[in-house]
Amino acid sequence: MANEVGFIGESDIKAVNTAIEGAISAGFCDIELVEVRYFKQYGTPTIEALIWKKSGISLDDCEAVHNVVSAELDKFDSCFDGAYTLNISSMGLDRKIVTDDDFRRALDTEIECVSQDKKKIHGVLKAFDADTVTLASDTREKIIKRNNLTKVQPYVRF
Repeated sequence: MANEVGFIGESDIKAVNTAIEGAISAGFCDIELVEVRYFKQYGTPTIEALIWKKSGISLDDCEAVHNVVSAELDKFDSCFDGAYTLNISSMGLDRKIVTDDDFRRALDTEIECVSQDKKKIHGVLKAFDADTVTLASDTREKIIKRNNLTKVQPYVRF
């Protein structure tokens, strides 16, 4: 797959991702890197790192991680064609739960699942494996086959 980012070489992306992950794990014992995205926003090259912490991400967390990651990325200036913007952000309230790591991060939180027949089920995620998820509600636990789910995301109450 060709690199469509255009402001960093394809071979450099892996090294930069590793450096970002290393800087976060060395500097913060309770913050985890979820994903790094490279894109142009309003014509400006942008690196966006999404982070997670069990107790939730604060603005202070984003600032602290930004400072550490920015200092680390200074070592990679030659990898970039020019200036870029670095954004550090939480995953967001409505980020889909797809990977095993996403399910791990969602354990003991309320999620909503949409099945192939469009039924919505929500409850607290109690367990998951490669084939199933277990949701607990006030009255019972329900085991659902993962391959029957079209969408899984945090359940947000307003």
